[in-house]
Amino acid sequence: MAQQSVQMKQVSRGNFLMRNVLKHNVVFNQGARGDGAYILTDGKIEISGIVEGHKKVFAILSPISIFGEMALFLDEGVRTATAIAMEDSKLIVVTQDDLEEFMRDSPKVISSIITVLVGRLKTTTKKAMKVPSIGMGVVRLFDLFSANDQMTVKYDSAVKSLADTFVTTTDRIEQYIHGLAEQHFVAIGRDEHDTRVIKIRERNMMHAVMKSKN
Repeated sequence: MAQQSVQMKQVSRGNFLMRNVLKHNVVFNQGARGDGAYILTDGKIEISGIVEGHKKVFAILSPISIFGEMALFLDEGVRTATAIAMEDSKLIVVTQDDLEEFMRDSPKVISSIITVLVGRLKTTTKKAMKVPSIGMGVVRLFDLFSANDQMTVKYDSAVKSLADTFVTTTDRIEQYIHGLAEQHFVAIGRDEHDTRVIKIRERNMMHAVMKSKN
């Protein structure tokens, strides 16, 4: 197996783990436990999975791209695809702690990350395995929105996007959202244009939800 180098690199305001992955090396395998995401800064990464017994290529990523992001949103999640370097590549490792630092210190950065994450989740996850812990995934996404001062989202588009993202039905997503509303973590109402909206009431929803379970 070719050697991979690991080093610390100064990125933005903090120190983040930098991985150099040689051509044909596996970054992670489908079915393995996931504990972080990656930002591709140089090189090319193939994202693929086994669908009905055959290899299916979901995407070929070029810089700057984020992948493996489901691990940042779901507890006890497994990788829903395999990532392989198609050429020598450089990756920044993004852990949950790193993401929280981004949320505290770089709201403009996290805004762009949210956009990339949701888009990537839609295009890759629906083609892979069923996603566990959907409820906590919804909570974490609301947490990201509130961290970026986006406290109100349109109800219909949010429900559809979350259903697409987590490969489930809109009815199931609505159950999670109404459950959060019953616990006063969000409120469902209408804006000045009479459009149905979800108002996020907790700036640190993940902490509040976890505290309520104890």
